[in-house]
Amino acid sequence: MSASVPHTVCYELDLFAAEGGEKHRNRDGWGILFAQDRDAYLFREPNPAATSELSRMVVRHERPSKHLMAHVRRASSGKPALANTHPFDRVVEGKRHAFAHNGDLPGIEELEEARKWIPHRIGDTDSELAFLMLLDRLRAAGSIAAEARLDVFARFASEMRELGSSNFLFFDGEHLFVHADRRRFETEHGLTDPREPGLNIRYFDDKNLGDSWNATGAKIDEISGPLYLFASVPLDPQGWEPLQRGTAIVLKDGKIVSQRVS
Repeated sequence: MSASVPHTVCYELDLFAAEGGEKHRNRDGWGILFAQDRDAYLFREPNPAATSELSRMVVRHERPSKHLMAHVRRASSGKPALANTHPFDRVVEGKRHAFAHNGDLPGIEELEEARKWIPHRIGDTDSELAFLMLLDRLRAAGSIAAEARLDVFARFASEMRELGSSNFLFFDGEHLFVHADRRRFETEHGLTDPREPGLNIRYFDDKNLGDSWNATGAKIDEISGPLYLFASVPLDPQGWEPLQRGTAIVLKDGKIVSQRVS
């Protein structure tokens, strides 16, 4: 979510995962980040949310925020462990940065650019390694405006698409960056090959002020200002639009600053 004013979003992560098609096995971890100014509340656990006391505590004590991200993990690179649980975070120039990834990036460790960052991972996922590489590129770009940072982000995501599915959420302490690719869909017969859409978008504007939003696994009791939601699949029947593969967006406080398709 990126919202114009702080909103309280209540999650039930086991239902949230089921709405995304994750019905046929236990999850391999979950995490939620509630951003507040330069810092954030971050809750992560390598256990299924359905049996988690921590998950229930988070639901009981939701924290209002303008930007948040939630992730339910299916382990594809790296075993189920706290160190491999999204969102990943680092503090850069006094701001908490965070990253979540849906997909896999086979071969990323063989890239020359990646090798120097392998020792800096806390865990052993391709996702955390991609996060460190992205931070390095942004660090090399220096102090640049959001649109220029989107250029760096979009170029990086485009390169990662050559390896595998690259649905990314990235928060830089001020802006939310989103990149849509393809994803695997879970069916009765197993996982499909990657296909579009990897992400979907929904917008609430001033006409929705005072409304509530209730979906499977997530709800907002009162919409207090314009906001955007993103999800791997539509969480309810209305208002969602699929994002084309290669779409990159940067948002701040419920407004799209810039977007492009590469």
